[in-house]
Amino acid sequence: MAVEAIVSVVIHNLTNLPSEEAEMYKKVIDEVGRVVVELREMQSVLNEVEQQEQGDKVVTDWVLKSLDIVYRVKDEIESFVLAETRLKKMGFVKKRVSVTANKFKICREVPDEMVDSTNVRILKSRMSEFRKEVQEWKNGKPSLALAPVQGSYSLNRHEQPWQESDAYYTPKKEETIFKKDVEKLVKQLTSNSKPLQIILVFGEVGSGKTAHVKTIYNKLEVKNKFACRALVVLTNKCSVRHLMVAILQQVTSLKGKEKLKDEDLMARLNEFLKGQKYLIVVIDVKNADLLKQLKDVLPDTNNGSRVVITTPDEEVASFPDATSHYHFKPLDMEDGLKFFIKKLWGLKGIPFAGDVIEDLKSKIAERCKGTPLRIIMLAGLLSTRKLMYEDWLSVFEQHDFAANSPSFDILAICYNDLTLHLKLCFLYLALFRKGFEIPVRRLFRLWLAEGFVKPTEGVILEDIVEGYLEELVKRNMVEITKRRSDESPKRCRMIGVLYDIFMPKAVEIGLFYLHQKSDENPNAATEPRFGVKRVIEYNNIKDYPTTKAFNQNLQSYISFNGRKKDMPAEEVGAFLERIIGTRGFGLLKVLDLEGVYRPQLPENLGNLFHLRYLGLRWTFLDALPSSLGELIYLETLDIKHTHITTLPSSIWSMKYLRHLCLNGVRLDIPVQSTRHKSPSQLQTLWGLFVDEKIARKIGVTLKRMSNLRKLDLTRQSSSTVTTTTITTATTTTTTTTSQSSSYEEIGSWISSLSNLRSLRLRSKDKMGRPSELIIKPFSSLVNLTQLYLLGSLHKSIDWYQMPPGLKVLTLSVSRLENDPMPALSQLQSLIVLRLLASSYVGEEMCCPENGFPALQVLKLWKLEKLKIWTVHEGAMQSLHTLDIRCCRELQEIPTTLFQIQSFDNLILTDMPKSFASGTRKKKKKHTKIVENE
Repeated sequence: MAVEAIVSVVIHNLTNLPSEEAEMYKKVIDEVGRVVVELREMQSVLNEVEQQEQGDKVVTDWVLKSLDIVYRVKDEIESFVLAETRLKKMGFVKKRVSVTANKFKICREVPDEMVDSTNVRILKSRMSEFRKEVQEWKNGKPSLALAPVQGSYSLNRHEQPWQESDAYYTPKKEETIFKKDVEKLVKQLTSNSKPLQIILVFGEVGSGKTAHVKTIYNKLEVKNKFACRALVVLTNKCSVRHLMVAILQQVTSLKGKEKLKDEDLMARLNEFLKGQKYLIVVIDVKNADLLKQLKDVLPDTNNGSRVVITTPDEEVASFPDATSHYHFKPLDMEDGLKFFIKKLWGLKGIPFAGDVIEDLKSKIAERCKGTPLRIIMLAGLLSTRKLMYEDWLSVFEQHDFAANSPSFDILAICYNDLTLHLKLCFLYLALFRKGFEIPVRRLFRLWLAEGFVKPTEGVILEDIVEGYLEELVKRNMVEITKRRSDESPKRCRMIGVLYDIFMPKAVEIGLFYLHQKSDENPNAATEPRFGVKRVIEYNNIKDYPTTKAFNQNLQSYISFNGRKKDMPAEEVGAFLERIIGTRGFGLLKVLDLEGVYRPQLPENLGNLFHLRYLGLRWTFLDALPSSLGELIYLETLDIKHTHITTLPSSIWSMKYLRHLCLNGVRLDIPVQSTRHKSPSQLQTLWGLFVDEKIARKIGVTLKRMSNLRKLDLTRQSSSTVTTTTITTATTTTTTTTSQSSSYEEIGSWISSLSNLRSLRLRSKDKMGRPSELIIKPFSSLVNLTQLYLLGSLHKSIDWYQMPPGLKVLTLSVSRLENDPMPALSQLQSLIVLRLLASSYVGEEMCCPENGFPALQVLKLWKLEKLKIWTVHEGAMQSLHTLDIRCCRELQEIPTTLFQIQSFDNLILTDMPKSFASGTRKKKKKHTKIVENE
């Protein structure tokens, strides 16, 4: 369990309060301080008990009782702050009150005891009671045969020089573990055989069947074979109805499918699939009846359709109507060791030798028994230890992983080895549905808003959360499912087997509550033992219980109800009104409605005083309540992919704001005063729209934002250049005036942002057309790794002054007349280069010898005048993808590129047939060509 971790977070949050709340605690500081001392003692006892991995029910109940105490302490203190906040906002706390206005000119200060003495007395009384409860809890500790607790060996990755430099290292071709089965399955899926085939993939939990089937599903040759595809990951309580709805959601835009009766749903799915060549993949089927019902629904129209089922269940695996079976058996000792070494060191190989390596091989093989899951988990656990035989040996001796026990024993060991805050962050991933690919930026900001991150002096919080994910990935407990162009993680998910084990544990300790319809969860209305702290909604919040336990202490509401795209989610507004109305203000810290269609937000949204995270991405909202500016603790405001185009100037008063994601929003810049101060902690400012009026007064505001790491700014001008011609009888005078003066200060500000990692600048006129882009030199932006520029660039730009660490560069409508390649080729870290429409308007382009040493992806789009492209020997030796689109004058691809062994992917779009034909003749076997019209 993670009880000790929850206690740790509660203690941290009570001792690290925002200044506004710390002021309110002064009246009860002694009482709260004494309770914190008791909680620290409780934490110490829990640490001792949880390290023993006891499975006794008496111990479990005793531990959960401690959690009940901790939650109630937290709720009482937060309720006190809420009550004080309400009084303060009503103007009663520490105010001079005039009796009968100013009529009698009698003024006095209202004593505290007359205003909030009741709140203080109640809290002091509760704290005293809690201290007694903690003492009773400690006295009731079950007798345990406790062994000495050994400390964790977990190390910072920088202390391990033998690790891969890329902490997110994952072999790209893990399917080679079962190479023959994978090749056979791909061949069966893409064969010309017409009858419907049901293919069963069987293996024990952790055998690798799911990972391999997902890899095959996403292979290009498989994608190209089926116009209609669906992949569904089942949960334990999934019915055939839910399965059919999930398939329909992926293959059709049919509305109202959730309301259809079962027989109508079956008929709709059957009818739709009759006209399709489909591939349906269902992961983790454990019910033979469900498979039979699915088979009855799916039509066989003799067009080459396929169904793939994965299962750990022997009864399902023996399904009589299956066309073929694939059994993923445990790896033999040799293959198992190869896989272990590959997971831990990649191509470097094992760094031990002699008798030591033989002893370790024996221990690894004995513990893992050829199960891929055990192998990757053990590799992840050992990756946190020093590269010393004694340290590795201690892992086997310290933990009792019996060779014949199920795989979850090593999962428990790996989980217990995490730090306290990392345990909560890991469990938090379980609130996302099994198999759901979580946006990393969303996860990071939620972790921060929930208070799960332990600050380190001198380290930015965003760096700490990146380290958390890095640690979980390195331990193979979380997998990266999608990367950005610079190879940083974009999406991730908890490994499926871990989800099955740890999601119920997260619910058991009250980390979150899953709100589902009654037909899925008959006991949905049963009051949780610890009340509801976080509600996760998958269907409709309208039927959410209204009792006190479900609402009073709710601190997070995260909705995944994104199915209806034709009806605004009015029930969201009603729910929030109820939360706010419960006690005048809500305790909500997280409101995440990403993907919910037009949720109705209450006008008194500002009464959610504690709100840290407001996620409205992809909601298509038109406006926000005017009370938004009252959310003084807000850390993240995400309105990207909405129709919101304006925000109140009060946004600049949010001093805790760290991430502001907009959608081309014009922000009114207030005249600087003591009231309006820019959020100096801002890390992300994305989607800001600046016209000339705003540009003239934005300078002072922007200068305070010196910590920005991500910036996306679009500037608008009435026209790029104004030319005036005056003709007299004797002379003709032409005057050219650039309208760039308003943006000079912005350019200077950008060039001063030494922490900037990602920068996107666009310049457009009032008609939305690209215009002249005024920029300052970027040489001072030493941390910049991603740069996107849209707009015509001045001829004098010095490409040799680009930041040396630049990894991704995108140019669009730059209208460069001089070849930029000689200068750009010197960027040693450049991975991706995109030269998009009219970025270069010259006829010749030359990549010099040994240039672009790190370049992996090159895109040349709509370079309409480019004719001759030369690449000298030794250039672009890391290139693997070349994407050429609509460069109709280009004569040929340089022959030197086809000599590069890593060059395996060539994409040609809207290119002359003669060009494509000539390219096919020149290419080598290792390079695949994809041609698009």
